[in-house]
Amino acid sequence: MKIAMIGSRGVGSNYGGIERVLDELCPRLAVLGHEVDVFSRVDIEAAGPAKAAAEEAEAEQPLPSPAAEFLPVKSIPTKSFGGKHLENLSRSMTSTFKALHRYDLVHFHATGPGMFSAVTRAARQKSVVTIHALDQRRQKWGPAAKLSLQLAERTITSCADEITVVSESLRRYMREKYDYHARYIPNGIPRRQSVAPGALLQKHQLEAGRYFLFASRLTPEKGCHDLIAAFSRTTTPMKLAIAGGVGPAEYADKLKRIADPDRVVFLGHLGGTELAEAFSNAYVFVLPSYIEGMSMALLEAISFGIPALVSDIEENLLVLAGRGFHFSVGNVSSLEALLSLLAAKPALVQAEASALKDLPLPNWDDIAGRYDQFYRRLCDASAMERR
Repeated sequence: MKIAMIGSRGVGSNYGGIERVLDELCPRLAVLGHEVDVFSRVDIEAAGPAKAAAEEAEAEQPLPSPAAEFLPVKSIPTKSFGGKHLENLSRSMTSTFKALHRYDLVHFHATGPGMFSAVTRAARQKSVVTIHALDQRRQKWGPAAKLSLQLAERTITSCADEITVVSESLRRYMREKYDYHARYIPNGIPRRQSVAPGALLQKHQLEAGRYFLFASRLTPEKGCHDLIAAFSRTTTPMKLAIAGGVGPAEYADKLKRIADPDRVVFLGHLGGTELAEAFSNAYVFVLPSYIEGMSMALLEAISFGIPALVSDIEENLLVLAGRGFHFSVGNVSSLEALLSLLAAKPALVQAEASALKDLPLPNWDDIAGRYDQFYRRLCDASAMERR
């Protein structure tokens, strides 16, 4: 089956959650016999999967079972237009028209790109949309953009052949708002092997087990500003390490202005061995987000056995399944109190780290198998309709 993936920046880019999902999912779909093309940014190399595989090997984190061979996944560089705010949307539109009548199935990722399921519907081409989060709630969008995303949501429910979601809360949202029964297929994560302290920690003068870690894109809805504000009120000798690519430049500049450079270290965008080193040696992972779908960064922390301190939004709590520590979302005082408590109670943190070893993790091989069966049923039903 020929499958087009639209809505990411490309395989091997390690840019964000969707890209990391496709890095894991697409090669496994290839193992299962599908021909998978990922429409990407023009600056993402066509050899992206090979790059990602090399990073995995370098970090001593092999993909489980047959996908470790990393079968080729084709990257289709596609131009965008309209500046950074329209970059993903315009590339998704261009990709959709390039994909028409060339694929058995078009799989859109995220709400904005999903609006082009209206095009595939008009062309009588099967489409799936995966909703990874409620994008219209992101703080970076203005009123017009949020309205457009709400309209895109309605378009998806009318035009996509199927909708999948990565969390039970998103499935409930679709049912309650649109009376639409979306299919729940979570993200997965393999167990990771810890990486010893190395060049990254040395470069940033960090000690293993002596820093709190934030790892996500630097966008307002991730709540990094709350974390810096809360951490600045503590008296712990530990440091706060912030890893993540820059979202809005003005927001990243704000974070650096309010952070104490002697206590807060900005690591920049990390991947491969460096990202594994940052996770492996953290004391506690902190995710103070306001909205999530199913956080890949949180799954990464769990996969390395690092205890997590998260905002108490449902999506975070469901991933932790009763483990970890949580505070009231947006409550800086609550976050400060827990940071201070955990810094002073290493035995509590160690007990949580031990308990994480028994926490079951969703397996990418199983998830790829679910998508495989799902795709085949959808396309087989389409073939029957045409007879």
